[in-house]
Amino acid sequence: MNKIKLLFVFVAMALAAPAFAAIDTIAVDVGISVFQTMPIGVVPFEEEGTIKWTNEAPHLILTRDANLSGRFEAVNSDKFDLVLFSKKRARQYVTGTATKLSNGKIKLDCYLYAAETKDVLLGESYTVKPYDVRQAVHSFFDKVVYRLFGERGVASTKLAYVSKIDGVKQVVISDYDGFSRRQITRDSSINMMPVWQKGNKGLVYVNFRKQRPNLYTITFGGKETPLFTQFKQTFSPAVNPKTGELLFSVTEGAKTELYRGDMKTGSAQKFLHLKSNQVSPSWSPFASEVLFTSDRGGSPQVYAVGKDGTDVRRITYMGHYNERASWSPEGDRIVYTSMDDGKMNIYTCALDGTDIIQLTSNAGNNEHPTWSPDGKLIAFASDRGGNYQIYIMRKDGSGVTRITNGSENTSPTWSWFFDEKKVK
Repeated sequence: MNKIKLLFVFVAMALAAPAFAAIDTIAVDVGISVFQTMPIGVVPFEEEGTIKWTNEAPHLILTRDANLSGRFEAVNSDKFDLVLFSKKRARQYVTGTATKLSNGKIKLDCYLYAAETKDVLLGESYTVKPYDVRQAVHSFFDKVVYRLFGERGVASTKLAYVSKIDGVKQVVISDYDGFSRRQITRDSSINMMPVWQKGNKGLVYVNFRKQRPNLYTITFGGKETPLFTQFKQTFSPAVNPKTGELLFSVTEGAKTELYRGDMKTGSAQKFLHLKSNQVSPSWSPFASEVLFTSDRGGSPQVYAVGKDGTDVRRITYMGHYNERASWSPEGDRIVYTSMDDGKMNIYTCALDGTDIIQLTSNAGNNEHPTWSPDGKLIAFASDRGGNYQIYIMRKDGSGVTRITNGSENTSPTWSWFFDEKKVK
C-alpha cells in the first residue's frame, strides 16, 4: 500500500465520518449476553423544596448508569416495593433525598439499601450546584459498584470524540453516557483523533490548520501547544499509560512510520525500523507492548511489538483489512476494526489472534472502538442509523446503546479513571 492510499485509509476515513453530540441515551439492541447482570431496585428521591433538575432527576441518572454499566439491570418502582424487588430478584435498591438549600445548592443524600431488611449498605452525601448533580450521582453509583463488586465503576469517566459543529469537525468531551457535552477545540480547520493525556490532564489531537495533519496538546481551558514541529505531518497519537510519552505516526516522503516522543522536550526518535508503513499505535495497559497497523504483509493488519521496538509479531490473519486495534485494560484481549464485504465491523481476539469474536454485524459501518477503563464496555462509532453516532456496548457485543444525537459524531476515546479533580 503506497503512502497516498495509506493516508486515505487511516486519516481520510476518519475525516469522512463526521460528528456532535447527545442528549438521549437510546437502547437499540440488547442481543444475547454472556454477562450475568444483577437486578437492582431504583426508587425516586424524596424531594424537600421545589427542585428544577438541570437534566434529569437523580433516579433517572441512576437508572441509566445501572443499565449502561454492563453489571446491573435497573428495576424501577415509584416507591419501595419489596414484592416487586423480590419478584425481579433485586436484593438491593438505591434511593435518597434531595434538599434545595437557601444558597441555591442541592443536598443529595444517596443510599444503597438491602431490599429485604432495609439495612443501609452505603450512604453518601453531596452538596452541589444544580449543574453538578449528574457528577455527584455518577460518583455515588461508582461507589455502589465498588460496594457490591469490589471494582471501580466508570460512571464518572469521560469520552472525548469528534463532532461536526457549524460544518467544522471539533473535539468535544462528555460524560461517558453522552451528557454534559463541552466543546474543547474552536479552530476553523479540521480537528480529529483525540486521545487523553496521562492523568486526564488534557488531550492530544490532530489539527489541519496548515493543510496537513499536525499534533497538538490542548488543556480543558483551551490552551493549545504544537507538538514535534520538526516533522511536517504527524498524526495517530497514543499516550503511554505509565510514562506519558507519545507514540505517533510521521509521514515523510512516501513512507509513514512510528516515532516515540517526549511531549515536554519535543524530542522524538524512530520507534520501528521497518520497510512498511505503520499507523494506529496502542499501548498495552502495562506499557510493555504496543499494537499497531501495518501493510508489511500487503494489506493492513494488526501487529504487536515490544516497548523497545523489537520482537514484531502479527496478530490478525482472518480478513484482508484489519486496523485500529486497542488493548483491553485487563491486557488479555484486543478490539479492532475489520472490513467485511465492504462494511467495517468490530471484533475482539486473544493476544495470539485466536478466539475471534465478532461484536457487530448487519448494522452499517462500525468503527473506532475504545475500551472503558474497567474493561467491561466498548464505545464505538456507527452509521447504522444514517449519520455516524457514538454507541456503547458490553465487551461481548450485547447491550448496544446510542449515546449521541444530532449532528454526526465519531472517533470516541475513553478517559482513564479520574483519581483527582474531575474535568468540569
